[in-house]
Amino acid sequence: MKSTVTTTCGICSAGCGMKITFDMERILKIEGQADHPVSRGYLCPKGRAVKELIEAPDRLKSPVKKTSQGQWQEVSWREAIDFVVQNITRIKNSYGPEALAVHVGQAGVGKQFAHYAERFCRAYGTPNFSTAGSHCHISKMMANVITYGVLPIPDYTNSNCIVLWGYNPSSSCPPLMDFINKALLRGARLIVVDPKKTATAKRANLHLQIRPGTGGALALGLLHVIVKENLYDQKFVESWTTGFDRLVDLITEYPPETVEKITWVKAENIREAAVLYAQSPPACIYPGIAVELNTNGFQAARAIAIMQAVTGNLDITGGALFGPSVKLAPLTLKNIKWNNKTAIGQNEYPLFFKHTNNAQANIYSRAILEGKPYPLKGMIVSGSNPLLTWPNAGKLKEALPRLEFLAVVDHFMTDTARLADIVLPAATFLSRGELWDSSPVFGPPRIGLAEKVYREEGCMSDWDFWRELVEKVGYKYILPLLDEESATNCRLKPISLTTEELKQNPHGFVYAERIEKSYETSGFKTPTGKVEIYSEELEKYGYDPLPVYKDPAESPESTPEKAAEYPFVLSTGARNLGYLHSRYRNMPSLRRLNPEPLVEVHKDKAKDMGLKDGDAVLVESPRASIELKVKLTDDIDPRVIYIPHGWSEANVNYLTDSEDLDPVTGFPGDRSLLARIVKMN
Repeated sequence: MKSTVTTTCGICSAGCGMKITFDMERILKIEGQADHPVSRGYLCPKGRAVKELIEAPDRLKSPVKKTSQGQWQEVSWREAIDFVVQNITRIKNSYGPEALAVHVGQAGVGKQFAHYAERFCRAYGTPNFSTAGSHCHISKMMANVITYGVLPIPDYTNSNCIVLWGYNPSSSCPPLMDFINKALLRGARLIVVDPKKTATAKRANLHLQIRPGTGGALALGLLHVIVKENLYDQKFVESWTTGFDRLVDLITEYPPETVEKITWVKAENIREAAVLYAQSPPACIYPGIAVELNTNGFQAARAIAIMQAVTGNLDITGGALFGPSVKLAPLTLKNIKWNNKTAIGQNEYPLFFKHTNNAQANIYSRAILEGKPYPLKGMIVSGSNPLLTWPNAGKLKEALPRLEFLAVVDHFMTDTARLADIVLPAATFLSRGELWDSSPVFGPPRIGLAEKVYREEGCMSDWDFWRELVEKVGYKYILPLLDEESATNCRLKPISLTTEELKQNPHGFVYAERIEKSYETSGFKTPTGKVEIYSEELEKYGYDPLPVYKDPAESPESTPEKAAEYPFVLSTGARNLGYLHSRYRNMPSLRRLNPEPLVEVHKDKAKDMGLKDGDAVLVESPRASIELKVKLTDDIDPRVIYIPHGWSEANVNYLTDSEDLDPVTGFPGDRSLLARIVKMN
């Protein structure tokens, strides 16, 4: 008997509407939900491939434990949970609770189970809970919050000038392109800042083809033009900012001619972009992850945030919206104190810890290998494949086997899972209920429920895993409810909704009304109540209080002797529509879209080097080398090469670095490194 259900895709943050047709227990078809209020029928290749994910022949369907001979042995869920409990109890008794780290990856971004994992850590006593925020989104969030108290949402629909800065939504969040396309048809202008001529960049009115890692200098150059030519909103600046005079002093060092030498963007294009943006109100900017993944990414994001502020584009229709956040019941445990141990990274990156209450996972390897600040002896990794997604994979691969215990929760036997002592098969998002909120991506404050629509034999949902674990360890009080729906109802109480009401309204509820220029009545959520161009908080922690530019830690300018040996600027990690970081390369329909890892080389440079399309090469950085094939292109600067991340066959994170990190956030410089190409015989 056929039946059809609707739900919300839980693969990425877009939350597209999904319609699934079943024949009894078997999925027949997955398609977009035409009447969905946001995605309007769109469903990307990943969403359409969920049937392949469910039915994948290499899908884990039972927990597996590594024997003393290094072989995998299937065990029951009861045995598996007992094994985890036995080991984490031993670690706590032998070394203290801080010796265990729990990491939730991209699969937990915006999902409730990440909060339950964090609750477990607080009850267990370890400060070492970390997420994908160690290298994604949090740096940008912090830069904006420190500057004006909130991370705004671009209002593409009503904007007259859209700036996509290191962000290509056609690959990372396609539903947003519908909003952008409609704005362009209406006459809005598009500026793209990207080292690569992406499909979106080729459609732009102006493409600023920047040297990777120099976004901070470009932002200061744009500000130089905006301020010197009096294109800023003087009334707003006088009334609602602090430190503008000090910014004026800083940007005198960044005229377009100087910035051209740093960024490779022509001075006339910098002037044109500054004038176009400043004279096209309302305008909005969205800085992507490419801005963050540099050793100066935090201050670059600060400079971009300041540019939005001084042009008067904050909290207005068509600009940078200050969307209200949904007021769910908090999941923070009260009256639970850790021991005297600080979280890993708390001393090195105190502001990162202040804003997240999380450890910085990028330096876990040091704690494992060197015992700094203390030894890390065990880890639980949920929904993440660190060997393919964290910086300096070589150091991490050396570190993980040194752990006394490693548990991985995942759908498949990943590169990281192969190093584990036990691997627990996770159910997909179809097998758990999940709240969704469209405001962080699309703006309108709407909350809804993606219902549990499928039961996966042999797998356990993330809720059930943490529920089972806390009960076995004796922490039932931190998750006292019997099921996930009851827990969700508790979270919904502050907004007077229930899961049953959300089920009856699959398009969700608007939970708040957005008020334009709310700062005029309540001020900005900063210590001064104003936009803090000069941040005394940053100064207090010993950081530059202004968005001072520093060249990437590894670059032709900062390390010329290294650049002589490694002449290319290497940028890694650009998103591909068929994959999400390291996931889904074993899905046949997705693999056909992008079948193998390639290094993109400018065709003229390749000709000089005697390279042809498809040639096998070694790409070497100061840390390691990987083997892959050449893809010729004219979409990049001849001095730059591009390699995607997430490929086990050619793991570019062996080339990236975990030593030189952003001094404020601890983010790695994955988008701006040095490398060389060696042709293979």
